[in-house]
Parts: sequence; structure tokens; C-alpha cells
Amino acid sequence: MILDKVKNNIIENELIKNGDKIVVAVSGGPDSMCLLDTLNKLKEELNFSICVAHVNHGIRKESDDEKVYVEKYCKKYSIPFHYLKVDVPKLSKENKMSEETYGRKVRYDFFEEVRIKENASAIAVAHNLNDNVETVLLNELRGCGLKGLTGMDYKFGYIIRPLLNIEKKDIILYNNELELNPCIDKTNSEEIYLRNKIRLSLIPYLQELNPNFVENISRMRKILKEDNDFIEQYVDKVFNDTIFEENDDNIIFNYKELMNEHESVQKRVIRRIIEKKISNLDGIESVHVLDILKLLNNNIKGKKYIIGNKFTIEIVKKNTAIIY
Repeated sequence: MILDKVKNNIIENELIKNGDKIVVAVSGGPDSMCLLDTLNKLKEELNFSICVAHVNHGIRKESDDEKVYVEKYCKKYSIPFHYLKVDVPKLSKENKMSEETYGRKVRYDFFEEVRIKENASAIAVAHNLNDNVETVLLNELRGCGLKGLTGMDYKFGYIIRPLLNIEKKDIILYNNELELNPCIDKTNSEEIYLRNKIRLSLIPYLQELNPNFVENISRMRKILKEDNDFIEQYVDKVFNDTIFEENDDNIIFNYKELMNEHESVQKRVIRRIIEKKISNLDGIESVHVLDILKLLNNNIKGKKYIIGNKFTIEIVKKNTAIIY
């Protein structure tokens, strides 16, 4: 059943094309081993190749055993194996970041490094249906907009998620039936992170109230995604009409027509402009966007809005601003 689902996900969402090479992110746990094994079984039928990227965060003593386990599987099936060991506890402190945040950065930086080295077209990660529900709840608890309630997509940039509609219980069953004997990260059963608390306490409680909770959230996510996709298509048009000139150093935009749009569209376009300039929205909050809209509404030449060393928005003339 899972093989069929993964195959359909790949085809219907155009995750992998004929002749592609895929970097498979493998921790050695149940999810990633299910991902690796299914892609390994489907690669000939769908005509693609795979390699594996594995990261040891230097946090748990079992990590060295996990490396041996994943590498053994790769050797058995002649799959190229890429390995990185990093002292995340030490480096996270030096960079003043949480271990969770810094570990994620290390992982994805390494996956991208392997992708470039292998000339691969995508990086496959093992997020499943339960992970997506956790993400929706996590976003909601932190306060989010419509996009946050749509959770993760099958494809985002170079990242693909072939297991995204598969429940955790089915993944466990797959591992058991094929005797993959994946490694178990004991920290996943400890309520030390907010996501773990959602997984271990909140979701089971909500399932007591409604046994179909996971399926219902998944259905809600799909409905909201359709609405969000429609809005984003309209925002695309407004954004393209707003941008006047751009180069490596700055972007000049005319906001006359933008200010006639609904505030929801205005906010999304401003976020797009910021992301276009600095390549991400890290640290950009709603209050910043609202302050920028206030600046544009006042429409006073020479007025500026500065966010640290990230960027500056300045009114250069009536209805025209520059971000640099």
C-alpha cells in the first residue's frame, strides 16, 4: 500500500522526473528508513537514482550506531553514502541558537551541499501526515496566517516529501513487515521540545475528543491550501505590477495601485518584496509589515523604515519607494 502511495505521490505531484538523481535524507529512524526503502524499490521502475545524506549531531551516544546502520543498508544496495558529524551542542552555544534550530540548519546546509556535489535535482525528506498535523498545530499555537494553517507541501524548492500523506502507524507497520529494524531516537519520546509535547500530549488528547482528528486536520489543510493558492495567484499579479526596477543592490517599486488593494494583499506583496531583497523572512514579523504599510500610506519623500542591518525602505518620490 505504501509503495503504491509513494509512487502516486511522485507522479501526481511531479516530485521526481525521468533520469533524476535524488538525495535522500536519512537519520536511520522509522520514517527515513521507510522513505529510503520505498525509493530504493521504485528507482528502477520510475528511472531515477538515489544517494544518501546522513548527519550525526553529536548529541546522543547512539548516533555512531545509527551511522553504521544507515551505511550498512547503503552498502548492501550500492547506494552512495554521504556523512557529516558535527558538535551541535558546542556550536549552537557559540552561535547563540537552540540545539534544535542549529541542528536543523546544519542538516539542511549539508543536504544542499550534497545535492550540488552529486548534481541531484531534489532532496527527499521523510515528513509524513502526522508531521504535517503537528506543523499545523505548532503554527497555530505560535500565531500564524492562512499559509501557516496549510502546513507543509509535497514540494518546496529543492525539498520533496513523498511520504506526506502517509500516517505514522502505516510507516511503523511497513518497517515491521519488512524487518528493517530502524533506529529509535529516545528523545522523540521525551517532552523536551514544543513539537514533542504536541505529538505526545496534545494530539492524543484531541484524538480522544475526536478519533478522526488527524484526518480532519488533513482535510482542512487541503481546503485552506486551495484558498491560499488562489490568493497567491492574485498576489503574483499585483507583485509583478508593483515592481518597477530591480538589481543586485536594490528594488524600486511603485505602490500607488498596491495601496488600493485589500490589506491582506498589501501585506503579502510587502512580504514578497522583502523576501525578494533579502532571500528570506527570518525575523520579519507582522508589526514590521504594518509599520511599512504605514510609511507607504503617509507617502512622504525621504522618510525611511530601517530594520537593523537587514534592509531599509525609503520613499524616493510620491508613490515610489526603494528597498536596499
